[in-house]
Amino acid sequence: MPKIIGLSVGFPGAKRPLEEGAKLGLWDFVLLQGERVKIPPADIYIFAAYHPIYERLFTLRGKNVILFTSSAGEMDMEPIEQQFLDRLLKDPRISFIWFGDESLAKAYPEKGFYAPYPLACDINPPEVVKQDIITIFCPAGLKKNILNQLLAVKLAQREAKLTLHTNIEGYDRILKELDCVRHDWLPEGEYQSLLAQSKVNLAVSWSETYSYQVAESGLCGTCSLVSETIPVPG
Repeated sequence: MPKIIGLSVGFPGAKRPLEEGAKLGLWDFVLLQGERVKIPPADIYIFAAYHPIYERLFTLRGKNVILFTSSAGEMDMEPIEQQFLDRLLKDPRISFIWFGDESLAKAYPEKGFYAPYPLACDINPPEVVKQDIITIFCPAGLKKNILNQLLAVKLAQREAKLTLHTNIEGYDRILKELDCVRHDWLPEGEYQSLLAQSKVNLAVSWSETYSYQVAESGLCGTCSLVSETIPVPG
């Protein structure tokens, strides 16, 4: 079996598939953080997304694979990612590009392939009682479709007793109009307990290739309202 190592800087979304794969024993994972990082020799190195620091690591002895987690829709919202992809497709040091978007893999068959993201399913659902709450947990960004979802919560709260729990940054004006509890980054146990207590989790994104947050919610026993742009974890 070839030795495979996943490498990533601190990209929360892009490094997640590599972390999950490491939990399942598919490869080892090394976070590129701190002044000195030891990278063992391997046959294949999988890099999460693109970062300038990777340029110094493309010379490692092994095949280089890029995990490209953006969809075509996300690339349209972030044109710089179109430039990154063009550069990677032309770079002879890059052997393959692992696309999370199946259509992108079909569009660029010269290097691209599609594979679903791994999921360890290692969450033990907390034993809690459902509360009259609704959750939205995500980083702020155009692709997340946040304002539409917050307006939907405002309308829902006119019809039912529901308290929104969220970690969304910004959107202060609309959030002040809601029955809302705002959170910083929560410890894993508190986060999972809150998801388990929720009656519904919102993740109606404009464009993504996957949602680990939706998967976490499902493992905690709470269904999510999602858009057709993201595959339902299963």
